[in-house]
Amino acid sequence: MADSEQADTVEESYPIVLCVDDETSILRALRRLLMDEECEVEIASSGAEGLHLLSEIEIDRVALIFSDQRMPEMTGVEFLQQAKEKAPDALRVMLTGYADLDATMAAVNQGQIWRYLTKPWDDKQLTLLVRDALKQYHLARENERLQSVVHEQNEELKNWNDRLKQRVLDQTDRIRQKSEDLARSNKLLRSSIDHVLESFACMIELRDESLRHHARNTAAIAEKMAEWSRMTPAEIRQVRVAALLHGVGKLGMDDLILKKNEQDLSDEERKVYEQFPIRSQTALGPIAELQEAGVLIRHLLERFDGEGGPDQLAGEAIPLGSRILAMAEKLDRDMNETSDSLDVVLERMKSDLGSRFDPALIKFLHDAAKAHYSALDSVLENATRKECGPRMLRPGMMILRDVYSGTGLLLLKKGVVLNEGNINALKRYYDIDTPEQDVLVLFKDDES
Repeated sequence: MADSEQADTVEESYPIVLCVDDETSILRALRRLLMDEECEVEIASSGAEGLHLLSEIEIDRVALIFSDQRMPEMTGVEFLQQAKEKAPDALRVMLTGYADLDATMAAVNQGQIWRYLTKPWDDKQLTLLVRDALKQYHLARENERLQSVVHEQNEELKNWNDRLKQRVLDQTDRIRQKSEDLARSNKLLRSSIDHVLESFACMIELRDESLRHHARNTAAIAEKMAEWSRMTPAEIRQVRVAALLHGVGKLGMDDLILKKNEQDLSDEERKVYEQFPIRSQTALGPIAELQEAGVLIRHLLERFDGEGGPDQLAGEAIPLGSRILAMAEKLDRDMNETSDSLDVVLERMKSDLGSRFDPALIKFLHDAAKAHYSALDSVLENATRKECGPRMLRPGMMILRDVYSGTGLLLLKKGVVLNEGNINALKRYYDIDTPEQDVLVLFKDDES
């Protein structure tokens, strides 16, 4: 690009100073005075011509307007008033003689004139005034530019924040969804584990006809005692698990020992029998979820006076869950092995308080046992027996007759209370190895 073209380009970007006066000499003097300033000078010989120029040039570039007060057809005040409408951001300066000073002062507010200069003017004063006006013009343009940049950046920041907010909301929604899915999975897994534990407890009870429902009765009573003892939910669950599986160590034990009452065991048989808590802990040890329950089972036969085993713990050194389990297990065992009433069995257990059992737990045992066995009695009193196919089975029904598959495999033992897990299992067995009989169940009349 040639130097002249570059100069034109630079000049075009200069702010404009408009000079309006009906005297040509004044206009030439102003142009000459401002030729070295960084501005473009436009001149007009009348107010009308000045307004016409304002219609032709870039209004945003007009920084300053000079106008003589005394002009034919249109005074300076009148011109500046109309010029304000066309170029509202331009600064306006009145050129006036001393004779018009009072009229000019009166018209300043009407025309919103920035400054006024008397003729003849002082060149230095006028130059400084122009420079001040140009400085204000550049500051205003820079402020507009910065405002525009700030606005654009604010808009960009707002858009970015909106996108970020949406991403956070989307991510939060995904996390919430995953959390809900995980919670459902954990709930299903926990439910499945509970069904497996109950089924396993039923299998353990198959070894001894006299202990039908023993594990589940023990678990129900021990769980309620643990709640009243203010154990945590996690601790209460471990007590329940220990109660359901406490007999796993008996699976390899001789039937002759298992079928004897505790008081009828010989010293040698008692020694073998008392190994079952350790064997139970050993069997559960490889499963992390069951290790704590294994510890509770280990101390099932400890005595409160320290004369029990296997570790001869005494008093509160015995885990609270083990002390609870010992009382609940002994109570239900006596209820199964004798024909005594619950009150008689509870009264007999009081003789072992302080020696075998923790005296502080007897109230919890009494209340939990009363609530549990009363509920069972209520079910039996208000229940109906019925032969049901697998599709008619419902949770809460009690099996009244052992259920065998078509090939003779024992599927469910008499006394089992049905849940979703064992009902679904029975349905599968009916499809692959159909039993010869329907299932004889006991259920409440309002469940039919």
